[in-house]
Amino acid sequence: MSNLDLAIMGIKNLLRRKARTILTVLGVIIGTAAIVVMVSLGLGMTKAFEQQLQEYGSLTMITVQANREMGMISTSSSSASSSSSSDQDKVVLDDATIESIEAMEHVDFAIGFKRFDSKIFAGRYESWANIKAVDFNKLELIDIELSEGVLPTLEGHNEVLFGFQAAQQFYDPKSRNHNGQPPQIDVFNTKMEMIPTSNYGEKKPRGYVITPTGITSEKNWDYAWDVFMDYGTFEKLKTEFERKNKKTDDTSTQDKSRRKSKQKENKYDEMQISVDEIDNVQVIQDNIKALGFEAYSLTDALEQQKKSSGLMQAVLGGIGAVSLFIAAIGITNTMVMSIYERTKEIGVMKVIGAELRDIKRLFLFEAAMIGFMGGVFGVLISFGASFIINTVLSGMNGESGYYGPQMLSDIPMWLALSALGFSTVIGLLAGYYPAVRATKLSALEAIRTE
Repeated sequence: MSNLDLAIMGIKNLLRRKARTILTVLGVIIGTAAIVVMVSLGLGMTKAFEQQLQEYGSLTMITVQANREMGMISTSSSSASSSSSSDQDKVVLDDATIESIEAMEHVDFAIGFKRFDSKIFAGRYESWANIKAVDFNKLELIDIELSEGVLPTLEGHNEVLFGFQAAQQFYDPKSRNHNGQPPQIDVFNTKMEMIPTSNYGEKKPRGYVITPTGITSEKNWDYAWDVFMDYGTFEKLKTEFERKNKKTDDTSTQDKSRRKSKQKENKYDEMQISVDEIDNVQVIQDNIKALGFEAYSLTDALEQQKKSSGLMQAVLGGIGAVSLFIAAIGITNTMVMSIYERTKEIGVMKVIGAELRDIKRLFLFEAAMIGFMGGVFGVLISFGASFIINTVLSGMNGESGYYGPQMLSDIPMWLALSALGFSTVIGLLAGYYPAVRATKLSALEAIRTE
């Protein structure tokens, strides 16, 4: 018997008992839809969290912090020689380290940052500034979106890039109301003066005129409160400022003494490493930690979220699987009842020469069709349920939320196809026992059956 003949006969048998077939398929629909929707909630939670993390920065970027406690020894009884040896062994953030990390596989680039506390004046207004000194030749490699202007490029021209929050933090020191709305300063058309330190006396020292070239977009929260300036330019201005003002405060003296005692010194406070793909972030991060640095990335939080959502998917998917298991029992019951009703038909098939494997294939085909049809409609219903969840429930928070409406349910194509295949396999497994039982019927006894 050909496969086409078996398929036609199986479909006719299912249509002959429409009510029973529909009820059995309905059980598979409910089970399939329950599994898909339950799992989609976990996937949606992970995807929404990933979208939130992207608001804070790139998921393929690793942040490395400098070793600030250089030469730190494990016990107070360690000798001075061991401390000196520890200084030699400590890794530091400098240009040589950046070059070695950029030579790693899967690393696109590495860029160092040095932070300085400064003050910026705009007429009678002023602001505490977090200057982030960086190599302008690499600044364009960072994925920084601008709301206004362009990136600074000219070294030695005191050009700066304002974070969108830093550009709004000016205040009037003579005003009594410091909690009111901050003044709106046009940083492009206002003379901006910077003092490369926040530690000075009552008399304001003379600073340096800076030229803002752009303001970051509100999407770049990583750099919202920073003011970017060329590393070499800022170092030059800071050295010149300290020389002119003969800075001899205790903090400066301590810093200088510490620098003289160190064998190695961090040129940068932190470094950011761009990785080619998100799947390689953890590998590169582990390699950086092996060098002796502290490294972290947004994927750390994402991995923890995936573990939580994976547990949630397992629990919710298990609840849905119970429904599909009950549907499998219904398929078995339907096929067993079909055997009793078609006993004579089975006997006739055997008498006219039908092979046992053809009879077995016929019942397996009918069971698989029930599972397949239930899977198709179950997946379609799941898409509809997912649309309602994302449209109605997610939208209840309103678009004025911090991130706006979020995706609560996500059904990727692999989940839909997996559910369809799983329901079909469940149908086959549920129909295996009735199919085997049908092949064991005696042909003569089956013919005599009324």
